[in-house]
Amino acid sequence: MRMTWTAVTLLALFAPLSSGCGPDGGRDPGETLTSTTATATEPGLNTSSTAGTGSSTAPTTSDSGVSDTATSGTGGTTMMAPTSSTGDDTTQGSSGSGGSSGTGGVKLDLPDPVDKPIPVHDIPGLESITFYESTSGVAEFTFLVAGPELNSLLADPLSQQNRDIEGTSVEFYDVYYSNEDGTFNPDGSYLSIGGSFGAKLPAGGGLNLAEISLNYADDSVEFGSFLASFQGLGDNYVPGSEPNAIDGNLDTHTTMGNNVDQPGQRLRVTLGFKSSLMPG
Repeated sequence: MRMTWTAVTLLALFAPLSSGCGPDGGRDPGETLTSTTATATEPGLNTSSTAGTGSSTAPTTSDSGVSDTATSGTGGTTMMAPTSSTGDDTTQGSSGSGGSSGTGGVKLDLPDPVDKPIPVHDIPGLESITFYESTSGVAEFTFLVAGPELNSLLADPLSQQNRDIEGTSVEFYDVYYSNEDGTFNPDGSYLSIGGSFGAKLPAGGGLNLAEISLNYADDSVEFGSFLASFQGLGDNYVPGSEPNAIDGNLDTHTTMGNNVDQPGQRLRVTLGFKSSLMPG
């Protein structure tokens, strides 16, 4: 049979294809098949995808400063949560490998509040502090802002030799900068008076605080405006008398009782002031 040039050409083309196939017409062992998908682009949207062995990259979208990226790999998926920025606040979250929840949740970076409390001793223009105690009439006890009395906590038991204020012969008080709960803090935003009174009924209760005032360089005075915490004890304690310490009236006072049966505890009143709690 005589072969034409067309037949010879066709045989030459099919011969390489036949020699590369296995017994069943499939791929020989070890042969690698690789395909690459097309890349599509739309206005404002960037997407890409590559098919390979064991890994893939999900689309990345950019729109108005918000970006999402997801990358999968062997053993799990690692997700980077969106990062958004609006004004001065930034929010960012991330999740660990093999799961969808992040460590610690979303973190917020917020500006400090304008009215963040400050230490009492940092109040501008403050020179001294007066405690008004009503044992026999109103007595004034004034201490310098940087003085040792307000900047230290006296050890118990209080006595004539170990006190900041003395009312009667069995009534002794310690005054100091503190936290809201009355614990001593030299940089505290509150003022506390705590102490002991050694007489039960029929005697009246002790710690008769009328007011605490902040005394400024311009001769102005600021009374306490916030009853933060207190402790009353004994049979001559008058519950409900505590707000008298912030009513701006020197004719009224607290009656916090006695600690005869509880010598390890103190009568106490803790006040806050607008100038330290809302300095803005």
